Amino acid sequence: MSPAAAPRRVRSVFVSDLHLGYKGSDIRALNAFLQAHEFDHLYLVGDVLDGWKLESRWHWTQDYSTLVDLLLDRRRRRVRVTLLTGNHDEKLRDILAVLFRPLMLRRYGIRVDERIIHRAGDGRRYLVMHGDQFDGALIRGTSKLADRAWSWLGEKALVRPRAETTLVKGKRRRWSLGKAVATNALTLLGRYTDTALRRAAEDGMDGIICGHSHVPTLVRREGLLFANCGSWTGARRAGETHTAVIETLDGAMEMVAWPAMRAAPGDATARCLPPERPGFCSADAARLVRLIHRLWAPVSDGLAEPVAVASPALPRSRDIPVPPT
Repeated sequence: MSPAAAPRRVRSVFVSDLHLGYKGSDIRALNAFLQAHEFDHLYLVGDVLDGWKLESRWHWTQDYSTLVDLLLDRRRRRVRVTLLTGNHDEKLRDILAVLFRPLMLRRYGIRVDERIIHRAGDGRRYLVMHGDQFDGALIRGTSKLADRAWSWLGEKALVRPRAETTLVKGKRRRWSLGKAVATNALTLLGRYTDTALRRAAEDGMDGIICGHSHVPTLVRREGLLFANCGSWTGARRAGETHTAVIETLDGAMEMVAWPAMRAAPGDATARCLPPERPGFCSADAARLVRLIHRLWAPVSDGLAEPVAVASPALPRSRDIPVPPT
């Protein structure tokens, strides 16, 4: 689909692994993708914020602030926006953040949860969650190294590097590191898919929609759908794309690709903005950016742990309707 095409009307959009705070995220492309679609439901399927990066150094660009504005604008237009927590934004799973969720829903109209059931237009039910619970290698909050390795397998392993030559039984044989790593990666991804589908079956669902591995996938096995949204990171060369899952108006699930749109080196819109002045955005968006900064305040900022995330000083955004229960 061309970025210049007229907006496409769909029922739901699922995007995962935005990693706001990571310099390799391509939020400019995501903004263009969202503007090119009209929908009733938007699911941000985990790792929306890269808290592991933000807690070590603050990185926020104009594209990020534009995204927050887009989300709030869709809420005003009665789009249901749901954020599913991932391992990189796991602070949203902590007790203080959980207590803050009703305030987030009431003031900004954004629901935050670990998992949710989506009922499609054709009546089928899908479990929606980030999926870090299925990789079998990551113990939440304890193994960032394991997660980095998993992300590397997802984004790099299928890129074939230069083959090297070895001597086997007196004959020269070409050996490819890319093939060896890709084989192991595909094995892990296969186990990940099996575990996710088993969870969907146990819950009586018609399938599962997740992210985490950064590997876009849309398959059916024994009547169950497995959909991995892919990511909005990693596409660095011309012609590369990001992916999302959309639900059509008749309830079918599709994988769609969107071209990468990274800012050119030196582009002013790619520079880091301070949380007090997060670029051109609405007052509501600016407050939400400052709230994110308080939650993941870098240690170098000298800020205390974010015990004030539910601060009453935040004014109510009266023009954002609260979703029906």
